[in-house]
Amino acid sequence: MPSPGLVELLQQPARALQVDEAHWNDIVVSGQDKQLLGPLAAALVRAGVMPQLSKAVRLHLDLALLVAQRRREAALWEVENLRRVVDPETPLWVLKGCSYALCRDHIAAGRLFSDVDILVPRALLERTEGDLIAAGWTPSSLSAYDERYYRDWMHEVPPMAHVRRHTTLDLHHAINPPVSRVHVPTDRLQPSIVEVRPGIFVLGPTDRAIHCALHMVQEGDPQKLMRDLYDVQQLVQQHFNGDAGPVLERARSLGVASIVESALSAAAAVFSADGAVPKGWLACSLVSAARGNGISASVASVLLLAYSHWIKMPLRLLLPHLLRKAWLSLQKSKTED
Repeated sequence: MPSPGLVELLQQPARALQVDEAHWNDIVVSGQDKQLLGPLAAALVRAGVMPQLSKAVRLHLDLALLVAQRRREAALWEVENLRRVVDPETPLWVLKGCSYALCRDHIAAGRLFSDVDILVPRALLERTEGDLIAAGWTPSSLSAYDERYYRDWMHEVPPMAHVRRHTTLDLHHAINPPVSRVHVPTDRLQPSIVEVRPGIFVLGPTDRAIHCALHMVQEGDPQKLMRDLYDVQQLVQQHFNGDAGPVLERARSLGVASIVESALSAAAAVFSADGAVPKGWLACSLVSAARGNGISASVASVLLLAYSHWIKMPLRLLLPHLLRKAWLSLQKSKTED
């Protein structure tokens, strides 16, 4: 039997004992490249096989866990600080990586994330931004066009950074752009939110899985696809014992079933040990791009990037936006030459 690789170990952590020393280097490098080394280490700890691995292998895995733990602690401290500086009457919804940590989802263990994502009602957005600026958070310096892009079309204000700690903050008023073809109004998510600490809320398990799937497809970033697919698969596995039915039912009620079903199908195809087959062109593209092998992966990545733009903005906004980006890129290239 061939030595298992990164994906096989994430599927069946106990197989780590079958990996010979010659293959561990490839697994560690692949795990770092796909941002899955920490989650792999966490899976090995849960499976009880970490102590039986060689000291050299454990060194890499332990370091990945330690780095993730320190970042997680810093992010959660930042969330508590945000709660103190924002008007107490404003509910703070925590999204993505920080929400997994607050809920102690399995995928939080070992997972890296580089910024803090919070959401407030759009009516309170301006006041919240003022609170943050007063507390030392500075908005990104952008052109007038980019300011309009964020504030009129997107679901968040321009990224903010703290003047002393240099932490990055994304302040949202929705989970996807209001101009998106598959926009989910924030008030539709209100019934599912859960207060995990005083004044701090997260989406419920079904909506966390849906947001993860939507974000993955809307961003179209092939570098994070494998990690995002693993997030989706683990959320469904932990909270619904592998049954995607409740997530799909909720996705249908929100009008995003097609995207979410494709993401779930792709996640099952990559990380389920039963040999599931991806259904539909989008799921197949997600799988191919995530695995990142050869021409098919390159084609799939281009398709996903195009699709992510298509669902994010209507053509009347998208075409001028892409033309402007292409023109600026061309001008920059001429300047550098």
